[in-house]
Amino acid sequence: MIQIDVGFRYNRQACRPAPMDALYQNIKLVDVYDAINSSREDFDFYISELPETPATVLDIGCGTGTFALNLAGRGYEVTAVDPAPQMIVSAMQKDTGRSVNWVTGLVSDLADAPEFNAAIMTGHAFQCLLEDSQISLLFDAIKRRLHRGGSFWFETRNPAVRPWLRWTPEHTAPPYNLGGGRTVQVVHQVLSVNDDSVTFEERYDFNDDSETLISRSTLRFIALAEIEALAVKNGLLLADTFGNWKREPMSSDSPEIIVRLTKAT
Repeated sequence: MIQIDVGFRYNRQACRPAPMDALYQNIKLVDVYDAINSSREDFDFYISELPETPATVLDIGCGTGTFALNLAGRGYEVTAVDPAPQMIVSAMQKDTGRSVNWVTGLVSDLADAPEFNAAIMTGHAFQCLLEDSQISLLFDAIKRRLHRGGSFWFETRNPAVRPWLRWTPEHTAPPYNLGGGRTVQVVHQVLSVNDDSVTFEERYDFNDDSETLISRSTLRFIALAEIEALAVKNGLLLADTFGNWKREPMSSDSPEIIVRLTKAT
């Protein structure tokens, strides 16, 4: 059994990624990432909210590049950023037409010159920001890189419904198909709940050998009121919220908090 940390880890003082475990660069984990995220309602939702082409889009936490390449194929000018080097390597290998500007790092690492019509942070990546200071760093960087009238979209799981209660071995999904007869089963186990942060393990059981990978991550479940307060503090305004990918209004039992922020005038 091999233990790895596959979450985004940050230095809380500098608000920048801490060095990642070497095993996070293992291509096997990248393969798993693609397989277990093959169905993406969030992609369809965000694409429908984008301005017409030509327009510039910033994909934050782009992972293996599926969303960025989808956008580029539709005619958008795309910059995609992720702090995990292996994710960017994998994305660039897919981008045979060199259609996306790939950047390893954070939004704050981008030059100030580019301005975007829209910025999007998919896959609940926003929950990897564990401190107010990290969220403020992101919001400030977004404010300085959005065209006036542009939008920043992201989502976070609604803390009111406590979704982590189902992150247990008893609720394990069927194995994911990796192709060629290979599968992986992902088993979740919550380790601790501290205020609005949840730490959990994911065990990846592969059927093709005896290797088992164990990951440990911490996610923050922040309330909408706190998001809005941090946005205003950093020059952004709350423009829209939805409770699910069907565009239904937010309620106490909504699974998602889907947010659109705009630049304050």
